[in-house]
Amino acid sequence: MLLLVPVVNDGGEFTKTANIYCFGMLVTEVIEVIGSTPPFVVMRTFAFAIAKKMINLIDVEEKEPLLNGCQYIRTRKCPSKRIEKRLLNNYKEFCFKEFSNNITSSPIEECQIEIRRQVYYLKELKKSDHIIKFFGVAKDNYKFYLVTEWMENGNLYEYYTKFRYNINWETKIKIALDVCCGIAYLHKHKILHHNVQSANVLVNGNNKVKLANFGLSRKFSDITRNISHNLENVRYMAPEKLENCEKKKKVQYDTKCEIYSVGALLWEIAELKKPHSDIDRSEILVNIRTRIRNRYRLPFSYEVPMEWIYIVSRAMEYEPEYRISISDICRDLYKLSRKLSNAKSISLSYVDPNSGFLPYNNVRVSTLNDYYRYNRILSVDDAIHEHKSKNGNKQLAWQSFKYHSTNNDLAKYMVGYYYYHGEEIPELQQLSKKEKFKIAASIFEETADKGNPSAQLRYGICLWKGEGVDANSDKALKYLKMAANSGNSAAMFIIGKAYWNGGNGIEQDKNQGAEYLKIAALNNHPSAKDVCYSNNIIF
Repeated sequence: MLLLVPVVNDGGEFTKTANIYCFGMLVTEVIEVIGSTPPFVVMRTFAFAIAKKMINLIDVEEKEPLLNGCQYIRTRKCPSKRIEKRLLNNYKEFCFKEFSNNITSSPIEECQIEIRRQVYYLKELKKSDHIIKFFGVAKDNYKFYLVTEWMENGNLYEYYTKFRYNINWETKIKIALDVCCGIAYLHKHKILHHNVQSANVLVNGNNKVKLANFGLSRKFSDITRNISHNLENVRYMAPEKLENCEKKKKVQYDTKCEIYSVGALLWEIAELKKPHSDIDRSEILVNIRTRIRNRYRLPFSYEVPMEWIYIVSRAMEYEPEYRISISDICRDLYKLSRKLSNAKSISLSYVDPNSGFLPYNNVRVSTLNDYYRYNRILSVDDAIHEHKSKNGNKQLAWQSFKYHSTNNDLAKYMVGYYYYHGEEIPELQQLSKKEKFKIAASIFEETADKGNPSAQLRYGICLWKGEGVDANSDKALKYLKMAANSGNSAAMFIIGKAYWNGGNGIEQDKNQGAEYLKIAALNNHPSAKDVCYSNNIIF
C-alpha cells in the first residue's frame, strides 16, 4: 500500500525541503510495494542521493545565492588567464577568479555548490582587516568565479620585486604584523591557511597586505587558488611535511607546520627574496630536503635586527614542539615595532654597502655601529671576550655568536660550543641534552673540517664519548690528531692517555702515549704534567 505523509513547517505550509524528502520516501515506498530486488536497491540509494543534493542546493541558494557575473563590467586588467578585474556600477572594483577545472574530479556544477557553502562562512571573516574580503560566487556564460576584493599591487613577491628600493624596515615590520595578525585571526577561528607564502599574500593600492588563497577545505583551496600545488611550496614547508612527502607517510598538517611557513615568509620579508633562492629550481626539492635534514638555517644579512632573527629561528625550529606560537610572534613583532619607532635617529632602511649612505635619511653607514650597540650585538672578538670574562654576559655572547654564525666560522663554532655547554641560556633549556649534543656535534664536524683546531678537539671528544654521534674511537683519534698537529695541548693529552692506557678499541702503546703526554706537558697542560709525574715520564 502506498502512503505519503506530508511534511510541513511550523506555519503549516509545505516546504521545498519537505517535498524533496517526500520524493525520496515515495521512491522508497514504491520499491517496498514492488519488492527489493537488486536494481531497486540501487535505485533507492540513487533516489536519496538526488534528494540530498537537492536539499543541499536549496540550502545554498537560500544562504548564498549565485551572483550574476553579467552585471560586472570587464576591464583590461587581467593578471593571469584565470584572474581579472571587474567593475560594478563603474567604480566598485572586484577580483573575479575563475574556478579551475583541472584539479578536482568532481563536476564543476557540483563543486560550485560546495564553494558557495564555504564562502557563506568565509564572509564572516570580514571583521579582520588582515584577511581578503569574500563577496560570493558568480556565474557568467557557464563559468563560475570566486569574487573577492581587488588588490591592485598583486601578490607580495610581485610587490617587493617591483618596489624593492622603497621598502624600509618600517614597511617590513608593518607587512610582517599584517600577515601574522591575519594568521592569528584564522587560527582563532580554527582555520589553517595551508599554503603560507608570498604568492598568497596580496597587496592593495594603499600598500596594505592581506592573506588570500585559503579555504575551509582542500577542494576550496585547489579550485580557487592562483597557483596549483607545485615546487614553490617546498620553500616554506615544515621538515615533518617534507619527510612526509619523501617517506609517503601521513603527517597531519597543524598549527606547528603553519608556524614554520610563517617563519620562512618572515625571512623572505627581511631579505626580499624567496627562501632557498640560491638553489637551482631543477634541483630544489632534493637540495632543500638535504638542507633541512642537516638542520640548515637560512642566513640573514647584517642589517636584520636581532629580534627578527630570533623570531624566525624560533618559528623555524626543526622540532615542531619547540616552535613559537603565532600570538608570541605578533607580540614580539609589536615590541620590535615600538622599539624602532622610539629610535628615530637610527636608520633601519635598506643599506647599499657600496654607497656609504643610508639612502632614506642620508645617515652615514657608521651609524650602523650605533645600531649594533642598540641591538646589543657584539663583534665576534668582543663576544669571545664577553664569553671568557668571569662575570661576562653569556646571553649577549650567545646572541652575538648566533648573529655572526652565518658568515663567520669561529662564531659558528661558538654556537656549537653553547649547544654543548650552554645550560644557562634560556633558549637552549627547552632542548634535551641529547638534542643539544646532536646539534653541537654537527656544528663541530662542519667547523672542524674547515680547519678549526678547537672544533677538531670537540668533535673528537664527541666521537670518543658517543655524544651526539655514534662512538667511533678510530675516527675520534683522527680528529684529535688534527687538533694536536695544530698545537692543541688538550688533544695531545687525550691522545697520550688513550695510547698509554689502551682500551676502547685502541691498542696500548706506552711509547707513543708517553710522547704525546710529554709534548702536552711541555705545552703546560696541567693534567698532562700530573700524569707524567705519577708515571715517571720525564719531559
